[in-house]
Amino acid sequence: MLVDFDYYLHYNLNRIGDTMKEKAFTLVELIAVVAILGLIALIVYPAITSVIRNARESSYNDQVKVIEKAAKEWSTEHANVLSDDGSAYRLPVSELLEEGFISNDEIKDPRDSSKNLTGNVEIKYDSSIKQFTYTYVDNQTETEDIAMTDLATTITNNSKKKDILLANDGIYKGDNPDNYLKLNGSLWRILSNNSDGSIKIVSNEQTAKISWDADGSTEFDNSTIKTYLNNTFYPSLNNITEFKTSDFCLNYNGETCTQKENITVGLLTTEDYLNASNNLKCISGTETECTKGNYLSDFSETNGPEYTLNSVNNNIYTIDKGVLNSTSSTNTLNVRPVLTIDKNTKIVGGTGSKDNPYLISEV
Repeated sequence: MLVDFDYYLHYNLNRIGDTMKEKAFTLVELIAVVAILGLIALIVYPAITSVIRNARESSYNDQVKVIEKAAKEWSTEHANVLSDDGSAYRLPVSELLEEGFISNDEIKDPRDSSKNLTGNVEIKYDSSIKQFTYTYVDNQTETEDIAMTDLATTITNNSKKKDILLANDGIYKGDNPDNYLKLNGSLWRILSNNSDGSIKIVSNEQTAKISWDADGSTEFDNSTIKTYLNNTFYPSLNNITEFKTSDFCLNYNGETCTQKENITVGLLTTEDYLNASNNLKCISGTETECTKGNYLSDFSETNGPEYTLNSVNNNIYTIDKGVLNSTSSTNTLNVRPVLTIDKNTKIVGGTGSKDNPYLISEV
């Protein structure tokens, strides 16, 4: 039997074409499939992202607990710098790392493995539960508690203990902080970086040895010491435009200042002395603990007693061998002037150490 080959070939090709047409997707079907896949992605992707984010946040929270635990261990060895008056002490993570309370691996940020956690642990005494609380604060979420500008900001930002300064309202504390400043060829110590941008400083050495008042008065006005500070010492300074008047407390009733005077040159107050201590047992200034953790105690321990600006019971408070005492205003004692430098003064060099003190320019 003869077979028509051309007919057979066309017949089978047509069948194959018909079968392929039956099995192929139409454009509408393809669009529908794509739409369904897109819908599934919209549903699944956020869920997956949420799971990943939650896992990272969980790891972050675990990491924070590790840091807070390290801060607790740190506080057992540094209890003398913590206060129970409710004020916060900010402990940088970098300090925990430097002192070996935590490792490099334990400060990796689980949210971004290329970064480290570089915030602070806020340590605060909670009187309601009678214990310290430890709260980690990220740098990016930390709020500015102190509005410092200009000179005060420059010094604070250059300090190795910036966070500690901020936690203590800009006040320098401790045995030997880097708060040295060179002025008029002499070394001074920065007492505080003030909220108005100015800084308060005290001479690191005595500039005179005189009586408070030759006539025995305990009033600052018209006293021998005020005359010296304003008529002898102040005119000897090179650039007096750098300084500003500020309120000095002359008398206290307990912790409350009852008499203030706006003056340019003063002396240390009893409050200045207590503020410089980081020892919790230094409360009234008469405790021997006040000689530890207080850089202002060093001068009287080496050079003898110095006058403060405050009086009590017809006597003048002094700093004597590192503790507060009182004496007659006719006694001849060391005098260390205290000044306030204007916020517009600029730092032009130095790091604040004794060997490399801050240098300031003229206004």
